[in-house]
Amino acid sequence: MIRIIMLVPLSEDISLTTITLSLINLISKKTKNNFFKSFFYFSLINSSIDKTKLIVKKYFLDDIITLKNIDFSNECFNSNQYHMLVNEVIDQCYQKKDINGFILIQGINRNKNPDADKINYEVSQNINAEVIFLDNLKDYSLEGVHQKKNKIKIFLKFNQYRYVLGFIINNVNSPFIQKQYNFVEKLNVIYNLKKNQISFDIKHDIFLKDKFLSIFHFIPWNKHLLKSSIIEICNFLDAKIINTKNIKNSIVKKIIIFDENYTKITIKDYKNALFFVCLSRLETFIKDLLLKLKINKISGVLLTGKCQVVKKILYLINILKDFNIPIFFINANTITTLSRLQKFNFNINFYDKKYIDKILKHTSSYLKNINLNIFSYDSVNHQKKYSPKEFCYRLKILSKKNIKKIILPESYEPRILKAALISNNLGIAECVLLGNEKKIFKIARDNEIYLNRNIQIIDPDIIRENYVSRLLELRKNKGITESSATKQLEDNTVLATLLLECNKVDGLVSGSINTTANTIRPALQIIKTNPIYSLVSSIFFMLFPQEVYIYGDCAINVNPTAEELAEIAIQSANSAKTFGIEPRVAMLSYSSGYSGYGMQVEKVRSATSIIKLKQPNLIVEGPIQYDAAISRKVAQLKIPNSSILGSANIFIFPDLNSGNITYKAVQRSSGLICIGPMLQGLRKPVNDLSRGASIEDIVYTIALTAIQS
Repeated sequence: MIRIIMLVPLSEDISLTTITLSLINLISKKTKNNFFKSFFYFSLINSSIDKTKLIVKKYFLDDIITLKNIDFSNECFNSNQYHMLVNEVIDQCYQKKDINGFILIQGINRNKNPDADKINYEVSQNINAEVIFLDNLKDYSLEGVHQKKNKIKIFLKFNQYRYVLGFIINNVNSPFIQKQYNFVEKLNVIYNLKKNQISFDIKHDIFLKDKFLSIFHFIPWNKHLLKSSIIEICNFLDAKIINTKNIKNSIVKKIIIFDENYTKITIKDYKNALFFVCLSRLETFIKDLLLKLKINKISGVLLTGKCQVVKKILYLINILKDFNIPIFFINANTITTLSRLQKFNFNINFYDKKYIDKILKHTSSYLKNINLNIFSYDSVNHQKKYSPKEFCYRLKILSKKNIKKIILPESYEPRILKAALISNNLGIAECVLLGNEKKIFKIARDNEIYLNRNIQIIDPDIIRENYVSRLLELRKNKGITESSATKQLEDNTVLATLLLECNKVDGLVSGSINTTANTIRPALQIIKTNPIYSLVSSIFFMLFPQEVYIYGDCAINVNPTAEELAEIAIQSANSAKTFGIEPRVAMLSYSSGYSGYGMQVEKVRSATSIIKLKQPNLIVEGPIQYDAAISRKVAQLKIPNSSILGSANIFIFPDLNSGNITYKAVQRSSGLICIGPMLQGLRKPVNDLSRGASIEDIVYTIALTAIQS
């Protein structure tokens, strides 16, 4: 089984490349030992700007397989294109679901998209990823530690991630981070590694004393790892090369701005420095710095801005060349150039394999012993939960396994025609339209729906008489006459139900313009109940943001007895298994355990006992209140010995009144996608649509019906 781990940055200035490569390095070593057979990597930004992928391709190709990158950097959250990209991520992950291995996904940073937090959250939830958060610590004092802790707690409160493995805090005590508000100062600071390391060791113990902070893991900043080449910096800025002397070996450890404060620059400041020099100050730079101090260890000079005295500038540049240092030029002024440079990653030089090994050795030494259980399947001990998009994706996949014929009797409704076209194109089902072909194509053209000619259309006027005798036979005990049968068959839903009964099609979907009664009544009369059941019931799939819940019965049985309630629960559990959901059933009541009494409570208690007798392996709890069924904390207070302890995913309501009110209230107030009602207990699948069903709702109902059949 594939495990998916997603790295989610919490700040704009996170060095994603460093941490990602460190984890790739650690995990790939485990794959070599056959602990995991495969290791995949991809990110949520375009490969052309994904430095990590460039390094992966260059140095780790034998260890991992890179997947197609899916670029969220230019997409607005919740747009149509965004939803397509999310589905593409799900598709990439789902294709690997049966492989024993890892998928490591690098999330999108805030500086790539202002909606990064929302995108990372929704993507991780929809692929059931285990999340590792990445952050920097700007202030490593006690106060800074607590501020960071509280900030993360607030973040997690509003973004309720399901599976959090831990936090990796990088660049602890980095002067780049501490001086974030003054960029020039940030680039010119003098580092004190010894002091930083002592501070790190002391504060690390303080972190470990806090239970919440024990899932944090720290990588201290190391000045010796700051090794960006001048080529990288100038390529990033699109600067023009004037002099290439010593350019290959030129490493930048600091940037110095040659401005009016140049007199403060001492002989200790310039080693491995890249000087930013405005053209108007070039003469002063040469006379008062280069010639006076006779420096020869600087990394290079970047000339900025414009100057009208061209001949003089050329003369000065020729003098500068005699110092055998790299010289670059950019039209932008110094302030603009510095502003652009804030987005440059100073932490890794992907041209230098030795340097990559060095930085990975440093970061990996702080990650190899982290107590995240990253390399053990034992850490994934949670129950399988499907997110809305993953569940819908799964519906499409399951329905494609065996293409079924699904008849749609309401074929003059544009929503039905559009859904039929989508279902056929995606291979979800082979939809059969019941209606006059000319009328159907005219309605389709009028609504800009371009139906394929291979969609099967059955004209009801041509075949009605063929099914009169069959209807008479099925309803003979009810005293039906030939005249009555002929009249009933004028209803396309009745005719479609007979086509299903005679095995001409595999399932039926109706209700977009007809009432529930008009859809269900013919099914009960013609298809009838499956012999293993005594009744027909219904469920709704409620697609909550973090999990899919099943509500039953909210459409059919008005006031079921204890025996009927038990059967509804068993039917619902069996349906859940069909769709890959592990059933955990809550038999709902206004009382939990033995806290209350009354006829309704006793009915639910009796139904629960019947279920346990018939299905001893089924996880079921009742009577139980809704809050105790979904909240572990509430369950521990109200019913501490509960078998589900706040983890229910199937909710059985005691009567139609409470069930129907609840599902509609939840759906409308929360704006959920709600698929159903799906009928249970019939010999063949018939499903009802809400008259307000969207095209998407209809497509998913067609998929449900295909899977049932």
